[in-house]
Amino acid sequence: MMQEAVLRVEEMMTPQLVPAREQCEQQDLLAFRDRVFCLCLGFAGNAADAGDLTQETYAKALGHCAADRPANPLAWVLRIARNTCLDLARRKKSRGPQHPISEYAAVDRDTPESVAGRQEEITIVRRAIAVLPQRLREVLVMREYGELSYQEIALALGIGMGTVMSRLNRARSAVLRFYQEEHHGKSG
Repeated sequence: MMQEAVLRVEEMMTPQLVPAREQCEQQDLLAFRDRVFCLCLGFAGNAADAGDLTQETYAKALGHCAADRPANPLAWVLRIARNTCLDLARRKKSRGPQHPISEYAAVDRDTPESVAGRQEEITIVRRAIAVLPQRLREVLVMREYGELSYQEIALALGIGMGTVMSRLNRARSAVLRFYQEEHHGKSG
């Protein structure tokens, strides 16, 4: 009992490399890593690039979390992720045409049989998302991959909630139209 008390006092007196409040914020940010990865996956189109983008996002976020003290950490880290993804897209665009998104780049969480059964639909939807204008794609990706609320998307992008809802509706309609045209074209 006495030994435990001494250990607690020693822990309290030992200087820490990172202040307790900053540690808490870093832990809060790390709790969002699955959502950040999903957002990056939506922008990148493949798991390898999404992993790299997630790592780059956290390098930036953890380096600034103490100084910025965001009011909404989720929206803040997802905005960093979005900007990181857009930076990569700009870099790739400046290097010239790249290979199209792989048909087999989807993250496998099901059996091979069930994935094979849905592979064509996944490919069509990925292509539909890839051809959306950036302002529509980013709202759709943040909502569907990042699972952000309309308010969180509005905060992350610095736009109104009405604009978020409008862009999301247009993006979903465009994806549905693309899917129907592709699916109808293959069966007809």
